[in-house]
Amino acid sequence: MRGHLVKKYKGSWCIVLDVERRVDPVTGRSKRIRKWFSVKGTKQAAEQKLTELLERARTGQVIEPSKLTLGQWLDEWLESAIKPPHKRIGTYETYRSDIKGHLKPKLGSIRLWDLRASHIQAYYDQSPLAAATLQKHHAVLSNALKQAERQGLVQKNVASLVIGKPKQREGHEAAMQNCWEEEEARRFVATVKAAGPQAAAFYVLALSTGLRKGELCGLTWSAVDLKAGTMSIVRQLVKTGARPTFGPTKTGRSRTIALDGETVELLRRHRAHQAAGRLELGTTYVDHGLVFAREFGQPVLKNNIGQREYARLIEAAGVRPITFHGLRHTCATLLLKKNTPVHVVQQRLGHKKSTTTLDVYAHAMPSMQQEAAEMVGAALHG
Repeated sequence: MRGHLVKKYKGSWCIVLDVERRVDPVTGRSKRIRKWFSVKGTKQAAEQKLTELLERARTGQVIEPSKLTLGQWLDEWLESAIKPPHKRIGTYETYRSDIKGHLKPKLGSIRLWDLRASHIQAYYDQSPLAAATLQKHHAVLSNALKQAERQGLVQKNVASLVIGKPKQREGHEAAMQNCWEEEEARRFVATVKAAGPQAAAFYVLALSTGLRKGELCGLTWSAVDLKAGTMSIVRQLVKTGARPTFGPTKTGRSRTIALDGETVELLRRHRAHQAAGRLELGTTYVDHGLVFAREFGQPVLKNNIGQREYARLIEAAGVRPITFHGLRHTCATLLLKKNTPVHVVQQRLGHKKSTTTLDVYAHAMPSMQQEAAEMVGAALHG
């Protein structure tokens, strides 16, 4: 029997033992059978453990696979492969939240070696979460198990064997389901204007610019030029708390957006109201320079948007319930139906490519095609 060490990250090693080779009765191919063990400590300690295991194997003693659970491996993988600088802080925080809040409570106690595709499939089948959320969870599991397979902790990435993988709706289908008509959008705007300076500015800005939730919550006054009627989108809120974390936009690119006069006026009123509140609170106000903040200056809790204030405003306006992201869909759809060039909508939304805009908002294209046909007909036939 042979064995070797694989370094996982600082202070942690994986021992890989080549136990035997077996012939697959179906394919006839020879397959190497391995066993894996995790060891924390120095390389010297790991080498001593490797020597011990090889000696046990030589003398006929039983060697068991690692007792590492899926939950323990997800924690290790998160810190060694996802935590910055390996990935963006936003990706790390999202993965950590998914692992802590969903994957570990449901699957974390299963030993990594014993994990089967049926365990993952049952999690999807029994979960009340949306398909889009489960699709993200599948990506986390698949990537983590792929790394475990590379390091010899499992024989196979069983996430790849799941038949009923969660699948969210196509982009344009989701946009159609979460999009208001122009009359509905106007009713909602009329309602939020009566809900207070911050609510008015926040929701009208979301509808008029199509900003993502994190971009709205991370927006600072220094990035807004009310005199010129423009604002620069350079970052987004990643994590709230006493020490909020901000990161780059989803695409990693900044963009400048023009604002209409009514939105500028709402922002002016909100800024004056916010300044008065900040002055009244004095040193108890924690100033992060945010356009939208809670009473004492902390960032808006973006995970609560849509469950509380937003839901109440929708009910008060008497319009169809749509997700908060639906405000972005509504903005894009209204712009396209008003014959705004696709590349302008793309730049406003912050999409990397205009093809993304076209794919997501295909439902707004038929009317534009008809208008184009009539225009070219008028040009040709008078």
